[in-house]
Amino acid sequence: MKLICMLAITLALGGAASAADFPCGGATTSPFPALAPNDHDHGRYAPQAAGLRKTFTAYQSVFDDADDDDGDGRADLRFNPEYVAYELRGVGPNAAGDYPEPAISIQRPSRWYNSVEFAPLLAAVPGVTAKGLDESYAGVGSVWNRGHLAMSDHAQRISAEAACNTHQFWNASPQAQDLNQGPWRFLETYSAAAANKYRSVWIVTGPIFDPATPKLTIGDAGEAPVEIPDGFFKILLHEGPSGVETLAFIYEQPNALDAAGRPTPSAQWVNCNKAKSLHHRYDPKPQLVSIAQIELRTGLRFFVGRPDREHLTARAADHLWPVETRYWDAPSACAGQRGVP
Repeated sequence: MKLICMLAITLALGGAASAADFPCGGATTSPFPALAPNDHDHGRYAPQAAGLRKTFTAYQSVFDDADDDDGDGRADLRFNPEYVAYELRGVGPNAAGDYPEPAISIQRPSRWYNSVEFAPLLAAVPGVTAKGLDESYAGVGSVWNRGHLAMSDHAQRISAEAACNTHQFWNASPQAQDLNQGPWRFLETYSAAAANKYRSVWIVTGPIFDPATPKLTIGDAGEAPVEIPDGFFKILLHEGPSGVETLAFIYEQPNALDAAGRPTPSAQWVNCNKAKSLHHRYDPKPQLVSIAQIELRTGLRFFVGRPDREHLTARAADHLWPVETRYWDAPSACAGQRGVP
């Protein structure tokens, strides 16, 4: 713990660190406080939602509880967040005018952290003996990632400890590997570049579950049945001279059982590692939607009580915010791609 504290001080003062310098540790629960003092306003544009609520240094989350998700009159659990919201602040330029990410790097935990708040949820499902949710994801990582909703690299802009604490299931849903490591990652790097340009952007993101599709889960006998989303939404907001500007996206994630009866994605995406060789260019524009469409598919309610709520939710953007190449960090860009079509 003394080493961790010394490293935290070094990082806060701007000292460089490699992944080996700041291990997140292999403890069952996080060795870092969930919420460290900071002035980020993560809940500024958070939607209205019911569930378990917790605020971390780098994000705020509402987690699905034993409500009636499918409308059959019985309590059920998805073991997913309802949403994650956070303020992402920009980094400043260096002497060359570039916007590199902070020299903070973490050694990610091999197992994600358990949360004591989930113990009653696990106990409520007959036959579940696992003490946490990491067991449900074990063995399926080549198909379903523990998909970050608040990106670890985004949290590193606050601190290494904050980045370690993105490895909480308050912040994860089963996400197809190539979606997570392809177009979703590109959108995350675009978000980081936008924060550099506009100083701050707010991000609200989460899973989508469609009632008409079969409920498929990961997790073996004795483990929590973690439901696989049918899609994901992400909303970006920034405050400009004319008011709040928004971009809303839905990335579909259709899934079905394969011949062996295992849940499998039924769509394909281009992974960042393959984009160059395939000459693939990422373009998030086809995923642009209105916030009203996200409300319809999630049950969340945005901008409640604001007189301009209807205007903010009804509009679907037809283009992305222009974010020039200089605001992108080249080493962290997906497939080296900077800028948007």
